[in-house]
Order: sequence, then structure tokens, then C-alpha cells
Amino acid sequence: MTLIMGLFGVAFILITFGYIAWEQRSRLIQRHEADIASNAFFLADHTARLLEVTDLTLRQLSMQFEGGSWDRIETSRPHWQHLKEVKETLPYFDNLWLSDSTGRLRMTTAQFPAPPSNVSDRDAFKAQVRPGQGLFVGEPIISRITKRPTFMISRRLSGPNNTFHGIISATVALSYFEAYWGKLRLPKGNRITLLRTSDGGVIAQLPLPPDGLSFAPIDKAALDAAIERNRAAGHYYFLSNGEKRTGAYRRVGDRPLYVSVSIPDDAYWVPWTVQMKLYGAFALIALLALAALTSLASQQFREQAANEAFLQKEVALRTSELQAETAALEVLNRTGRALAAELDLDRLVESVVEAAVLLTGAQAGAYFSNRRDGSGGEARTEDYGLYTSGGARTAFTKLPSDKICRAVFEQGRVLRFDDVSDDPEFGGPGGGASSPDGARARSIMAVPISSRNGQIQGLLLFAHERAGAFTDRAERLVTGLAAQAAIALENGRLYSEAQHEIEERKQAQNQQSFLIRELHHRVKNTLATVQAVVGATARSTSSIDDFYKAFVGRIVSLANTHSLLTEALWQTAPLRDILEKELTPYNDASGGRVTLHGPAVELPSEIAVPIGMAIHELTTNAAKYGALSVRNGKVSVTWDVHEEDGGEKRLAMTWQERGGPSVSQPERQGFGSRLLHRVLTTQLNAKVEVEYDPAGLRVAIDAPLRATANLSPPIRERS
Repeated sequence: MTLIMGLFGVAFILITFGYIAWEQRSRLIQRHEADIASNAFFLADHTARLLEVTDLTLRQLSMQFEGGSWDRIETSRPHWQHLKEVKETLPYFDNLWLSDSTGRLRMTTAQFPAPPSNVSDRDAFKAQVRPGQGLFVGEPIISRITKRPTFMISRRLSGPNNTFHGIISATVALSYFEAYWGKLRLPKGNRITLLRTSDGGVIAQLPLPPDGLSFAPIDKAALDAAIERNRAAGHYYFLSNGEKRTGAYRRVGDRPLYVSVSIPDDAYWVPWTVQMKLYGAFALIALLALAALTSLASQQFREQAANEAFLQKEVALRTSELQAETAALEVLNRTGRALAAELDLDRLVESVVEAAVLLTGAQAGAYFSNRRDGSGGEARTEDYGLYTSGGARTAFTKLPSDKICRAVFEQGRVLRFDDVSDDPEFGGPGGGASSPDGARARSIMAVPISSRNGQIQGLLLFAHERAGAFTDRAERLVTGLAAQAAIALENGRLYSEAQHEIEERKQAQNQQSFLIRELHHRVKNTLATVQAVVGATARSTSSIDDFYKAFVGRIVSLANTHSLLTEALWQTAPLRDILEKELTPYNDASGGRVTLHGPAVELPSEIAVPIGMAIHELTTNAAKYGALSVRNGKVSVTWDVHEEDGGEKRLAMTWQERGGPSVSQPERQGFGSRLLHRVLTTQLNAKVEVEYDPAGLRVAIDAPLRATANLSPPIRERS
């Protein structure tokens, strides 16, 4: 009879275990399907609201630009500033774009003025050529301007008689959906897809592919069949890359867009396996207990059952204690390995705080360093904090951390309060530090971190809303961890100082080598320039006096330019300063004879010397024969910087004389003419145009602004 009862019990346990396993599997599958359906609903609703806001924004903006002149729009900074403000108010906008009817980009928030670009090949542009399209969501693209993966949302701009005037569009960065969708908690292997039903094209997907556009394919046939059954929402099952998946779809408002959330069919396997292991353990224990019961006599049944219950309770208790000790040992071992291998101070502090929070079960933990500020006072700055909830953070910040830090730093010992509100010094009347949502820090423990020489480097401060949360065991564990942390922090500090000293020496050596090379190069260039000036001046003068005056003037001009370059460590010289040094002596008290107009331009050293000599020659010529040789003569110098198609920046400078003697073509070419036509064009690759207008000489110079090498930065003093 006992054997029959035992076999019956075994069969019952096995059947029960199988039923529970099947039931749990079914529940997990149903829960996963419900989860993806709810997430699909949530994401579709979010996308619909996003598109509604986008449509409203583009409608409002289109009314400002419809029928307007593209040339005026393209150069209007107020329009651009308004677009910039609109873009900044909507965080999911990557940029806003205005394109004319040919697809040419006229304005974009990416930069002003708009760079050359054309969107006539984009589907978001082509769709708006036909009237009545409304809001159109384009396919994913890599932006030609920003080089980021995005997709375009466009609206048509209409001209007179509803003619096609262009489009206004917004690009949405795919990284926005990656960041937003990534916040959802879904099983491993989940895939979220935003797609168009018209062509099955994927617009955005999580996870985002490395290149931003190579999305995982969808089973359009399976999705279309499901949509035929229910156009609003539903489930479908499909095969993707050899993997069976379950998906939930939801329509985005009334638009031809759907959000699909899918997971592998075996997503339930891991949690189901964990549960089955637990149930299996219970089943095994039950089988063993049943086997033991059937082997005993019926008269011992009650006693054995009582003993078994007691034994199970003791095993659970000891197992719990052993698991706690094992977990603590694992945390200590892991943290010890991290502290031994890590030299970065911030990561060391982060590892220590996280490990201590795990060991103590604290709701909030932080590290406070023992350092002084510039005024000699002690800085109680929280270097790193870890909080399990917002309420814990708020309650933690209300603790008297200054008092606690001061007490630990002065006494050099652990402070522990089972309920800080009961302490008259740190709690006071009303006790505890509570947040507006009711969270209160009651249990407090502060453990100092002392270096080998006894100096306290900082402290670890922990808090919990439950009184008596920190035990003697927790204090011992954190004290041991603090000893390890002290050694690691000291090693990290020494390593940081050594790296800083090595870097300073490297910078000093690099700077010294560079200065020697630069000095050698500059001396050779200067001597070559002086030699060329001597030769050219000798060829263009007929007497020693004329040679001396012309040569001295040119050398002085060269010296002025060198002085400006020397002030900037031979990097650049301001164009305005070069002009003012040459022309200021000829200006009148009212400043009307000489006018200078242009932006601040720093000329690289390779350009400053020949440009400075050219300005000197033009000034000397104007003083001798041109506008500056008579009382009513005037000289105007204007300049600007423009950018070529290849991205090269060039200086455009115009020298204009008015009110001087009548100008005519010179019979022979002097030094100034050779400098303008040969040196500037050959050495600088400049374009020089000289017009001998009888009303006044006009010289236009267009020269490239090449970058010059920078000196190594000076070595910073250690603080």
C-alpha cells in the first residue's frame, strides 16, 4: 500500500510539474505578445503625435515662404534665425530645409548661407511635385550636408495658381528613434520597425544598423495578410533571416505608416528556463521527500514529516546565508581585481561606491573627497553618487553631509546611526532627512578612506530609509573595502602625477625642437627676401640716393610686418594693422582721406610678408604720384573673405584712389608693378587686376589664405 501511494505521489508530482511548465510557457508567450502589442500601440501613438506636430509646424512655416522670392529668402538671416528657433524647440528635428522647384537647397538650419545641394532626386521632393500630396514621409537617407542617417518629412510650397514653388522639409535623425525606443524594456532580440505600407520600405529600426540604412528585412507578405484582417492593429508571425518571430503592428494614426514590434519565438525560453529550474528543484525535493516517506513505516509518518519541514526551513536559512556570503565575496573579489587593474581615479571611486552599495544594501551611496578650496576652506563636494530612486537622491541631499564629513575627517573613525533622527547633533528635532515625496534617510553610515601615512583621503557615505539597515557585518565589509580603495586611490594619484610629468617633458622637448626649426626657417626666408628686395630695388633706381630711399622704405615695411608676426609668435599678422601702419601717416585729422573697411583677417606668415610689401608699394606710389600726393586725394581699401567651391578660403582686397592726378598707363614697369604681377601671382597664386582709370588707380588682389603651422602650446604649470 505504501509503495502504491508512493508511485501515485511520484506520478502526481511529475504531472503537476509538466502542467505548471506548460502553463508558465503559455503565460510567458501571452505576456510577451501583450507587451509587444502595448509597446506597438505606445510607439505608434508617439509617432502619430510627432507627425502631427511636424505637419502643423511645416504648415505654419510654409505660409511664411509660399510665393516669396527665393533670392530674398536665401539671403534673409531673420528667416534663417526663425527656422533655427523652430528647430531648437523640437528635439527630434535634425534640421529644417527649404528647396525651390528645381530641388536646389535655398535655406537650411544646418548652416547659413545654405551650402550647394540639390534634393530633386529625393522621393520626399518628387512626391510633392504633384499637388494634393500633403505631408509625405520619405525613405531613410544619408544627409549630404550633415552626413548623418535621417529621413525627410516634406510639404509642398505652392506659387500662383497652385503652381509648384518648392518644398519645406524636416529631417529626423534616426538616432532619435534609437534613443527613444531604446528606453523600452523588451525581451532580448526585440526589433522595432517604422515602415510604409505602400512599398514596405523601412523608415527607422531598432537596433540601428552600423551604416544607419541596412535595415533587417520584414516579411511584407505576412504583414499585408495581417493588415487585411485588421487594418488598425494585430499580431503576425513570420520568418526573418531563418528565425521565427512574433510581431505586433499598429497603424500610425490615419497615415500609411505602421509600427511593428517583434521578438523571437523563443524569447520566452530564458525566463521560462529559470522558472522551470526553480520548480524542478522543488519537484526534486518533493520526490526525494516522498521517497524517504515511503521507505519508513506508517507509524513514523507524522514525526518524519515534522522533521522534514524543520530540515527544509534550516536548509533555506543556511542557503540564504551562504548565498549572501558568496555574493559578498564575489563583489569583493570583483572589486579587488578592478582596483588592482584600474588607475583612473574617477573609475576607481565609481567601482568602490557601487561595490559598497551592493555590500550594504544601501539605497544611496556617495564618495566625498577631503580637499580644500582656494580660500583655505574645506570642500565637501560629492565626487560620485549612486541612488536607487529619485526620492533616495532627494533625501540624501538633505542630509547634514558637511557635519558628517567634518566629524569623520576630524575623528578618523566610522560613524553609524541606526536612526539619525534620534541623534541630537546630526538629526535634531523632527529628525531625519526627508524628501517631498515622503522618502526619508534614517540609517546612516560613514566610513573614512585613509592612506598609508594616516591621512584621510575621503569618506564613503551611505543612507537607507529603514532604521537599523546597516549591520556590524556591513561595517566590517565596507571598512575592508575602504582599505583596498585607499591603496588603489594612492596608486592612481601617483600614476596620474607621473603621466602628467612625462607629458610636460614631452611638450617641452617638442616645443624646443619646433622653435629651433622655425627659427632656422624664418632666418633663411628673411635673408632671401632682403636679397630679392636689394636686387629689385637696384634694377628699378638710377642713383644711389634713389636706391637708398626706396630700399630703406621697403626694409621698414618688411620690418613692420615682421613686428606684427613676432607679436603672434610668427603665426599670423592682422591685415588691418598692416594697412594702418602704412596709411595712417597720410590720413587727416577727420580720418576722411584714408578709409579702411573689412572684417578682421589674420594673414598667415607666408602671405603677410608679400601682401605687406605690396601695400607699401601702393602707398608709396600714391604718395608720390597718386591720390595721396594732393590735398583732396583719397584712398579707400576694402576687403572680404570668400570660400571657393573646393572649400579654399581666399582674401579679396581692393585698393581704390580718387581725387588725385589723372592716371595713365606707365611707360616702364617698376618694382611695385613687378611685385604685384610676378611675386604675388607666382608665390601666392594670387589674381591681380590693375586698372589705370584716369579718375584713380584701382588694384584688386585675390589671394588664398593658406593655414600656417602652429607652435606647440606652452607647458602648463602644475596646480
